[in-house]
Amino acid sequence: MRFDYLLWDFDGTLFDTYPALVRAIEQALAEWGVSVPAARIRALLATTLADTIDALSAEFELERAAFSARVEHYRARTTPAERPPFPGVIALCERFKAAGGANLLFTHRDRPTLDALLAWHQTDHLFLDILTTEDGYPRKPDPAGFCALIERNAVPRDRALAVGDRDLDVQAGKAAGVATCLYDAAPSPGVEPDFCVASWDELAALLALPPL
Repeated sequence: MRFDYLLWDFDGTLFDTYPALVRAIEQALAEWGVSVPAARIRALLATTLADTIDALSAEFELERAAFSARVEHYRARTTPAERPPFPGVIALCERFKAAGGANLLFTHRDRPTLDALLAWHQTDHLFLDILTTEDGYPRKPDPAGFCALIERNAVPRDRALAVGDRDLDVQAGKAAGVATCLYDAAPSPGVEPDFCVASWDELAALLALPPL
């Protein structure tokens, strides 16, 4: 295979969690009588949820803490079924692992909700190592989380590929000294992933996975 280790992002890469998050933000905004197109909220989430809350709070003069609390209220009410893996990605992770590769995960999500999603969708066996916000590493694009995974698992940097759906995933991977792959998105000016893929079949071909 071309790479032996995949450093995965979670939200928007492995699991399709953004539609449920957009709905939670829409529901929170409605309490203040505010309506924002879903496409605009999704575009704001290309950075971080915290930045999205900051932007909407400032634009509509909302008390940030109260707005954030209501977003979290609605977010907590979403079910695992509303936050599924992207079609095909779990099969790719299983195929990569079966071929001798290792899946590693660094996410801004908290550990309890991550564990609940992985368990409900029966995907918790796929990952050699996982880091979440509870582990104390700064958010991407800071590379500390990726670097910790690399050091903890003795990962040769030239055999690792960071896979994510946002510029900050690419920036973190680059800063950690590994190859990067942007999934289903166009990079912003100045952000230069080593690879871009629009489907998991493209990633499987890039990895040169053995045939099924």
